[in-house]
Amino acid sequence: MKLDTLLTAAWLASTATAVGPANPDSPPRLKGEPAKMTSWRFPNPFTSPRHKLFTPTCTTSRTLKAKQYLLDDLSQEPPEGLLPYRDALKQVFSTREYPGSWEGIDPHGYDRVLLSMEYDDVPMRVRQWIEEQERTDGAGKGLFAVYGKPQKEGSRVLNTINVPRETPVPGEWRERDANRIMVFAPGALYEVLPLFVAEGSDCEDTLLDLSKYSGELADGGVAAYPIEHTKPQRAKNVRDIEITIKAEVLKQTEEEKAEKAEEKVEETEKVEKKEEAKSAEKDEL
Repeated sequence: MKLDTLLTAAWLASTATAVGPANPDSPPRLKGEPAKMTSWRFPNPFTSPRHKLFTPTCTTSRTLKAKQYLLDDLSQEPPEGLLPYRDALKQVFSTREYPGSWEGIDPHGYDRVLLSMEYDDVPMRVRQWIEEQERTDGAGKGLFAVYGKPQKEGSRVLNTINVPRETPVPGEWRERDANRIMVFAPGALYEVLPLFVAEGSDCEDTLLDLSKYSGELADGGVAAYPIEHTKPQRAKNVRDIEITIKAEVLKQTEEEKAEKAEEKVEETEKVEKKEEAKSAEKDEL
C-alpha cells in the first residue's frame, strides 16, 4: 500500500480532520496488523548462522540521533509531530511503496512509522547520495524527503529542497543544511546503511561501494544492520531516539571455502551423471 493511499484513508473526510484515537467528532483510528514484508531483502546478517563462516576484516559502528513518529503525529506541531510537512510528505511518498518499518515489518494503519533527522546531522556521504538520486532521478529518489524548515511558526512546507545540478554543491547552498530536515521510513535506511558509518572508518572506500553491500553474506562483501534503536517516550510526548548502525567487511573462512568447494564438486558430479545417463539412452537407441 502506498503512503498516499494510507494518508488519504487516515485523513478521511478532509485534511483538516484531526488524526488520532476515535472520538465522536473524528473518524476511527485505523489500527493495522503488523506483517513481514514479502519483498524484504535485508535480514540481520549478524544473527545469521552463516555469519560464523566469515571473518570481519573491518568493523565499524555509529550512533545517530533521530525522532520517531506514527502517522497520528502528522496532525501535531513539532516537536511532537510533523504537521508543517504533512502535505509535502504526501506529495513525495505517494510516488513509491512504503519502505517498511524496522526489520522489514509493515505495521499498517496509523501505526506505520516515520523518522526525521536534522539534515546537518546526516553523514555527508549519505547527503551526497540522496542529492545525487534526486538530481538524476535515480532508484533512490523519494526514499528520503529533505525539506527546508518553516520560516515562521504555523506555516507549512510545500516542497522538498531544490538540489543544485553542479557537484560538489556550492558552499553557500551546503551551509543551509543546518536549517533542513530529512523525513523517511525506517526501511529506507537499510538501502544505504554502509554510507552512514563509512566516514572515518578503516575501510571507508569499501563501505562507500554499495555494489559490495546486500542482504547476502559474501566473501569481500559488506554486511550492515541497525543493531539497536531506542524507543520514543510517547507517554511523555518525547519522540527522540538513537539508532546504532554496525557494518563489517567480510572475508570467507577456510571452512566456508571448503564447504563451497564441496558443493561445487557435488553439483559437477550430478551434471556428469545426467550427461552419462543421456549418453547411455542414445546408445541403446
